[in-house]
Amino acid sequence: MPSAPTRDEVAALARQAGLDLPDAYLEQLVGAYGNVRRMIDAIPHNRPRGDEPAHVFVPETFLPEGR
Repeated sequence: MPSAPTRDEVAALARQAGLDLPDAYLEQLVGAYGNVRRMIDAIPHNRPRGDEPAHVFVPETFLPEGR
């Protein structure tokens, strides 16, 4: 697992997202982002695209009859 993001890295990500946070909120974001990063890293990345339900969803199935 990669090391925890630094305060500067999280601040840069916040700026890229258009956030202009006061120091108190930035510190909260830094604390939370480490947890989020760990959750993201736990998501399997070796699954085929076809396993994603969005690729098998057929919206026409839910149209009212006669359409």
